[in-house]
Amino acid sequence: MIAYFFLPYDVQSWIPVWLPFLAAVALAGQFFVGGCLAAQNEHGPAPAPNRGPQTRDLFELGCEPEFEDDEFDSSDDGVYDERRRWYARHLAEAVVAVAIVAGILFYASRPHGWNAVSDANRARAEAVFSGEASKIAGHPASIVCDTSGTHVGVVQEADGAAQVGGRVAYLLPSLCDRLYQLRFKNRVQSFSGTARAIAVLAHEAWHLNGVANEGLANCYAFQSGVAVGVHLGLSDSRARSMMREQLATNASDSAGDSRYLVPPGCRDGGEYDLHPGSQRFP
Repeated sequence: MIAYFFLPYDVQSWIPVWLPFLAAVALAGQFFVGGCLAAQNEHGPAPAPNRGPQTRDLFELGCEPEFEDDEFDSSDDGVYDERRRWYARHLAEAVVAVAIVAGILFYASRPHGWNAVSDANRARAEAVFSGEASKIAGHPASIVCDTSGTHVGVVQEADGAAQVGGRVAYLLPSLCDRLYQLRFKNRVQSFSGTARAIAVLAHEAWHLNGVANEGLANCYAFQSGVAVGVHLGLSDSRARSMMREQLATNASDSAGDSRYLVPPGCRDGGEYDLHPGSQRFP
């Protein structure tokens, strides 16, 4: 049941929300019934009720029976009261547990991120992203946020995809959402996450430009990403700080695949400096 919350939204949408909810109810019921059975095993069966006159009845009739203090305190009524309180307490705990799980499931079942963006706003955002990609590609290009997971995602192990020299690039919906939040909501939900989204957009645009080498595409993307970030709403200094962070973490980010390492000439005044006349890199 817990794994449900960590599934991609596309996978969650195939699972009816009531299914994990019923599983939670069944789990809470199992704990409650198990507790009841354990209590019965611990205390034994309930004693048979005393059908004779009760102590309070004898007092009302004017009779003062002889009894020990502990005998009076351990009346059958006290045992029943104790058990009723035990059942009520554990039933309340089970109800609260089910209510909490139901609330979590309701929240988890609602669309989040890019899935919560309306179709109209998605189209507006993709048009903006496509405009930025076209500037880098040098020809009309389209950015598609791949909600189907056909081109990018966990299976493909890629944040973006583009054919070298092509016209269409695909981005992870989560990256599209970060770019959308920046451009249309003026929000930077995460400094590193937003920087990564800008860098991937620029990286795929350089593939559309004709750059096949992954490391070189990264080098150019970190430089072009400054302008992309500014166009999407960042200040020049903040956009530059983001791209410098991406350049600084390139080695660790590429640890699993050396193809994405920037080449040695990716430095201020180096072979791959797009603006050798400036004193800033990227």
